[in-house]
Order: sequence, then C-alpha cells, then structure tokens
Amino acid sequence: MRNVMSWIKDFFIVLIVSFLCLEGLSFSATKLNLFLVNETPSLYVSSVGTKYQNIAYGRTEREKWGAWHASNGVFRQSKSCFDITMSFNEIGARDESFSDVPPSSLFLLGDSFAEGFGVSRKDMSEFLIQENLGLSVLNFGAAGSFGPLQQLLIYNEYDDLPHQGVIIYLLPGNDFTDNDLEVWQAIDQTRYRPYFSPEGDPLVPFYFPNAILRDNFVSGASGALKQFIKGNFWFSNALRSALMLMRGETQIITDNTYVTPSFYYDATELQQTNLTLAYEAVLDLAFDKNVLFVIIPAANDIKRYNEDPLSDIYKDSSWYQTLFSFKDRESQRVEILDLMDYLPTQPQNLFFECDGHWSPNGNRWAANIISRFVRDENLFMISE
Repeated sequence: MRNVMSWIKDFFIVLIVSFLCLEGLSFSATKLNLFLVNETPSLYVSSVGTKYQNIAYGRTEREKWGAWHASNGVFRQSKSCFDITMSFNEIGARDESFSDVPPSSLFLLGDSFAEGFGVSRKDMSEFLIQENLGLSVLNFGAAGSFGPLQQLLIYNEYDDLPHQGVIIYLLPGNDFTDNDLEVWQAIDQTRYRPYFSPEGDPLVPFYFPNAILRDNFVSGASGALKQFIKGNFWFSNALRSALMLMRGETQIITDNTYVTPSFYYDATELQQTNLTLAYEAVLDLAFDKNVLFVIIPAANDIKRYNEDPLSDIYKDSSWYQTLFSFKDRESQRVEILDLMDYLPTQPQNLFFECDGHWSPNGNRWAANIISRFVRDENLFMISE
C-alpha cells in the first residue's frame, strides 16, 4: 500500500512539475513571439468591462449559415491590446436595429473584418463608411470562420430588407478555406456550419452528421474547457498554433521556421472555383443592385507581396480573373476594389499588435479608401 501511495505521489509531483515547465516555456515563447498565436490570457489583462459576459457567450452556431451572434445582447471582447463591448440587434447583427431600414441602405457581407473584430462601434469600417457616404450600412459580418457560402446563405435569408446595393468583404486569407470540407473534416466535425458539397452542386450546403447546434461557445464540457484554457493558461498559444498547422493555415519549412500561405497566391483551383461560384450566386440574388467587392490583404499577404519579385502574379489567378469578369454582367454593375493596390508606407500599423485584425487605424484606412472609391466611381446613390 505504501508503494502505491508513493507512486501516486511521485506521479502527481511529475505532473505538476511538467505542467509548470510547460506553462513557463509557453510564457517565454509567447513573450518572444515564437508561436503563431502569442496572446496574453484574459486572466492577466486588466479590464474595466467586467460587467458583461465574454463574447464566447454571444457567438452562436444554430442558424443554417453557422457562425452568428446572440440577438439583443452586449458582450465583452478583450485581448492584451484591446478591451471593448459588442452589441447585437434583434436579429443578431452587430448594428443598430433593422426595424426601419431606408431603401438607400447598403448590405455588407463579410467575416470578422466586416464585423469589426476588436474595435468599438465608432471605429468599425462599416460605421465609418456610413458616416462618409451618408448611407445606412447593414452589417452582416461575423467572426468564427464565416466564408462565402455562409455569406450566400445569410444574404438569401435577409435580402428582402430594403437596400440599394451590396458591399462584399473578401478576405483571401481564410475565405478560400472557411467552407472547404477537406480542410475541416480533420479538424472539427462538431461545428454546425455549411461546407461546399463534395458531390453535385457545391452550393448545396453539406453539414457533418455529428454537428452540434450551439447557443454559445461555452456550454458543454468541451466548450467550457476550451474557454478556461484559453483564458487562463499561456500554453493555450501552443495548442492554438498547432491547430493552425493542422488547418493548413501555416506550414513549417525545412529550417523550422513558419511560413503562412498567402491565399492571394496559394489557393487550389477547387477552392477558387467554389469561392467564385458562391459569389456569383450572391450576384444573382442581387440581380438589379450594384455590388462592390473589396479584397482585403492580411498581414502575411502584404509580406508576400512585398517580398515576391512576381508580386502581381496573383492577378492572373482564376479567382481574380473571374471576379473581374463579373464586371461584364448586363443586369447589374459590379466593381472590384483590391486594397493591396492602396497600401500605406507602414502597413503594419493597419493591424493590432496582438491580433491579425484591423486596428482602429486599419478600419479608418479601409473605410476612407472604400468611400472615396464609391464616390469617384459614382457606384451608389450617395446622400449629399
């Protein structure tokens, strides 16, 4: 009996020491920016917004388009470089109420960049475009891997709202993979979200049979455990970095350094075809309305662009050429705005230091370019 108790004691000592070593190493690696994700756990982030629940309680997956928001809620979103509150209207959009929408409104589709990840309402690109143009912009952006198939589904659901045109935020950094069944089947088959169908019409959504409808991202043992680890332990950065490798968002090359693919350049032909099919279907739904595609470079896309001697070769890709072919549609006017063509001298200032999303400066930069483009091209009927 004594030997058994001694073995148990030694086991727990080794376990505790191993955990402390892992946590210490993860802390050091995070501070040295050695992981792909180098975030400070929320436990160590000073906050003034503690009266609101964490945004994980406000993110849902119960609609046919998957990722969305709890309606009529206010939630806190924080990292080491921002601490904000996010509020959602009666249908779960990060916007004011849609109960009395003017017919001159613009419909905004996109992912977390459209949602305004990490910035307050007054710093969101959608809000700034609205201010610049004097038009109401209906924000249907959502974080949580929200790709073109999901944007098609949500537009199909709400396209009866009065609006004169559509703005689509296209983020090559993940829009090619967000609804890619092959990418996600090895990662997580429990998320209730649509994927391009592998057989027949790819726009007929495929859902994993064991997908779980979620009212939030905290309920259940696995969800609570993920949020607990992410919010309290430095080694969560190692786990999340490993997940990025599994998703193919990053690759390790022979000298043990990380290379993040730039999907401006690296998307497969199938990924390019599916993306453009989904956006063509959006155009069909918006058959008589002007549409603006805004192509958004992430930090790694900008790095690749600046270092590649053939930096403009992505413009020969099928996805890019197909987008520009949409300009020839007879039923509507379609314009393409590639923000890569408007980079500032210090593009690193466009993004948060602790996160890959636009900072307030990045949102302002994008909003000003988009607003100026709309005015110069006389794309929508602008209020004066």
